Amino acid sequence: MQMKFKTALAGFAATLGLLGLTAVTADAATQKTAFKNVTEDGTFFNNEYTKVTPYHLKSTKKSAYMWNDMHSQKLYNLKNYSSYTWYQLATGYKGKSKYVQVSNFPMTKRGWVWAGYLSKGYNSKHYQVTSKRYGQPTYAGGFFHVANANKNVYLWDWSHTKVRLNLKDYTNQSFQKRHSVRMKHDGKQTWYSYVDVQTKKGVVSGYVASSLLVPGKTTNHANTDMVYPDDFTTTADYLEYIKDSNYQKLTRSIMALFPNTPVDLGMSQIAANNYADKTPVDGDDDFGEGISTQGYKQIVGFSQVSEYLYDNRNASNDTKIAGVKKLLDEAGYTQTKRDSMSDYKLGIYNINNIKLPNLSGQTPDGKMAWYGLAVGKAE
Repeated sequence: MQMKFKTALAGFAATLGLLGLTAVTADAATQKTAFKNVTEDGTFFNNEYTKVTPYHLKSTKKSAYMWNDMHSQKLYNLKNYSSYTWYQLATGYKGKSKYVQVSNFPMTKRGWVWAGYLSKGYNSKHYQVTSKRYGQPTYAGGFFHVANANKNVYLWDWSHTKVRLNLKDYTNQSFQKRHSVRMKHDGKQTWYSYVDVQTKKGVVSGYVASSLLVPGKTTNHANTDMVYPDDFTTTADYLEYIKDSNYQKLTRSIMALFPNTPVDLGMSQIAANNYADKTPVDGDDDFGEGISTQGYKQIVGFSQVSEYLYDNRNASNDTKIAGVKKLLDEAGYTQTKRDSMSDYKLGIYNINNIKLPNLSGQTPDGKMAWYGLAVGKAE
């Protein structure tokens, strides 16, 4: 459920990005301009890099100004951006002089430049983007994590001049590629993936060499406040998290009430999605729809326990456990009954009302409480 929401957001963001490009192209067609005989070139906006016309400065020592559409204001001196490649958006004339409308890769600098200042071809200096792709799963989407936790894995800005993060410090996160670019440097072509990283100060985005990521979700959950139920890969992975996390004491105490019932990841995902009570998160509208229970039978969901824990989320763990025991006993699941349930699988998932920086403004108090409990047999 939760991952469906996050994936939907990623897809929506990608769609917005494409719509944004379309909007810019349409805007260019209607923009008032002092240039005549304008011929538009949509290859850069459409990511048709095999057809794109790139430029670089002929001279890095002379001033070369970029003008606005009306040729009434100097926007930038390209001499200050001598390592950039500029991508053609249109050509036109000012009198008898030919001008080229160009943009840098992230489209933060765009305007008209006298053609005499430019030479065709990619800049030979530094890193230059020669391709951009969105095809899934190779270039976008999917889940990836850092391949080697002992190796520096730098997250760069688009120009490959500033390190934003070292992903060596974020091996406990799984990343989804928003797109990928191919960068040329010293004659070599290397693919980089654009990913988002959750930090204590918010989301940081940038490019990481694709070869330093491997497909799949991470199994390293160290120093992680919470992990969504769909982000675990195996039962062993989930149990390791429960054992090591300081925020899973309540889970460990409830597990002790079912001493002979082994925890199962699939059953726990069912408990978290089908039999849980949870703090509402802005935009998370699909919670409560439930997931498939295929592979399990004779499922018993302890919804009354989930509701109790959520309603008493501010209580101590001792108070919560006492209430859980009472509710289980009342439902006929006494300790004797629970001791005999070795042929069942235990589904349990708890986020015990903890404050999460990334949820600030998305929940009423910036906290997450999420409780789910169920048992069932494997088919």
